[in-house]
Amino acid sequence: MTPHHDVNQIADWLAETPESIAARLEGAKASQAQIRFTMSVMAIISMMMLIAAYNAYLSYDYNWILKEKERQFETKDVPSILTEQALKDWAASRIVQISPLGIRVSIDDVAVLGSACLFVLSLWLVLVTRRENHTIGLLLQDTDTPRPFDNRDSSLVESRSQVNSSGRRWLIFHTIISNSIFVTVDHSLSTVHSLSNLKPMKAGARGAISAWVHRAGFGIVRNFFFLFPVIASFAVFCLDRWSYFIRDPFDPDFAIPASSGLEPFFWESMMVFFVCWIPLTLCCIRARRYSSDTEKVLYQYGAKLRADLLRRKPITQT
Repeated sequence: MTPHHDVNQIADWLAETPESIAARLEGAKASQAQIRFTMSVMAIISMMMLIAAYNAYLSYDYNWILKEKERQFETKDVPSILTEQALKDWAASRIVQISPLGIRVSIDDVAVLGSACLFVLSLWLVLVTRRENHTIGLLLQDTDTPRPFDNRDSSLVESRSQVNSSGRRWLIFHTIISNSIFVTVDHSLSTVHSLSNLKPMKAGARGAISAWVHRAGFGIVRNFFFLFPVIASFAVFCLDRWSYFIRDPFDPDFAIPASSGLEPFFWESMMVFFVCWIPLTLCCIRARRYSSDTEKVLYQYGAKLRADLLRRKPITQT
């Protein structure tokens, strides 16, 4: 590290105040809220795509309608009226209505348009997870009080320790944890059911296999939400491609479109899908990486904070 860089770093320590820490902590909470909102929207869109595609190509209604092709509604008895209404409802369900935007999307286009929408949201997800990583990571670095054996000027260490007291660092640590869904220092999926439970920062008595299972389980749950848009959009795309080779309830002759050669739209829509889906995948993976790196820094911060607290007696904060 160059001397000039040392001077800049020292200036950062001296300029830190309780007010600046509070402002930066508010910024961290805001970025965490944006991540929750963005991922919720992406999860809702992904579920909408899956439900619509399943209803259009795999549901019981689809197979039932295929069997009803020769049935004529010559009499308006109750069964025929109900059947006719069921046919209308199923046909209407193939149109996905997005009320906030005032638009309607056909299930035949949802694979491409839905993936494009998820791609745009994934760009925003990368930005907010990057902001979370930088905001929280730099805040934890700047409030990480040096240990007594650090090779730094004693007056600077004392000045920094006054601003970054153990109580304030404890507040920063738990404020970040309590506002985050995915960033945690405890990978256990068990519940807190007793006042005598070990705290998350403290090493538990679980065996190596049990700890690995808990960590793997939590990792799968977290990775699922980051990768769910990628998996859902690809599944809907596969169903959409499959629909070209199955019977169509709207075709009176039940002709298979692929029998006379695939339509140009088949290839054009495929190209558009992959243009959106590939960067969508990269963005979701990158966002997951930002979240993982934030967790690593927070884990180090919590472990060091606990070690510092164990080396000294509790001090009453005024």
